[in-house]
Amino acid sequence: MAYNLVLNSTNVSGNNNSQFIYTFLGSTLHIKPNSKICVSSVTIPYSFYNITQIYNNLTFNFNWRVGTITTNYLVTLPQGFYSVTDINNFLDQYMITNGMYLIDNNGNNVYYLQMVYNTTYYATQILSFAVPTSLPVGYTQPSNWLGYPSIANTPQLILSSNNFKNLLGFIAGTYPPTPQTTNYSITSNALPPIGSNVNAIIMTCNLVNNSCIVPSNILDSFPINAQFGSNISYQPSYEKKVLLNAGAYNNLVINFLDQNGNVLVSNDPNVSITLLIYPPEYKENLIGK
Repeated sequence: MAYNLVLNSTNVSGNNNSQFIYTFLGSTLHIKPNSKICVSSVTIPYSFYNITQIYNNLTFNFNWRVGTITTNYLVTLPQGFYSVTDINNFLDQYMITNGMYLIDNNGNNVYYLQMVYNTTYYATQILSFAVPTSLPVGYTQPSNWLGYPSIANTPQLILSSNNFKNLLGFIAGTYPPTPQTTNYSITSNALPPIGSNVNAIIMTCNLVNNSCIVPSNILDSFPINAQFGSNISYQPSYEKKVLLNAGAYNNLVINFLDQNGNVLVSNDPNVSITLLIYPPEYKENLIGK
């Protein structure tokens, strides 16, 4: 018979919610030569951030001019999972708070620095619009309006050496490089935009002997098939069995890594992992086949 192992949040080890230790009944499991293991199913919450201190991508800067004085502003994003639209919305709110917008004749807020998707070019686009030197006809200004530049002037987005630039797909630099008197636009110049650092999950197991690959403890892998905040579900369409190392063991350790082999940092430990262990004497039912 096959042994069915189920791991969940009670098996979590460490602070990353991506390592799970199963202690065998009686403290020891004797694995015979030619025993095999496979994943039956995995459910894991999609709870790993793409903007976090771990990735060093929490901040960016921009320049804004009033009169003849240009001031540099630092924007710090709280840790979380952001689309480019989310980042842009956060920037919009920052500008509302700091009086860096006008209101058009339809009552819509007008922002002069934007980050948007450009799906045609698989890129992010930076848009910087020239702030006028006086209030345009039909516009109104908010009560906290900072003031007008002495000449029409585009804000400058500053992408420094931290990794926020990688999220957008840009090299380090200032966009536009110098203030412009007319509108400015540029698409990603360091493709591809990262977007999310985790595009697939690799499972490793301390007992696995997968000798055809490096590292040899890889058990399985699966793609991200869910939106952030929902469950990633994986159920293989067939049993992908791999060999186990023979010997006596007191536990089984499962680790989740990203597609590049980096440790996955998850915020939710509530997983369900079902594994099947097959001893060498196991024979599949071939009746009717």
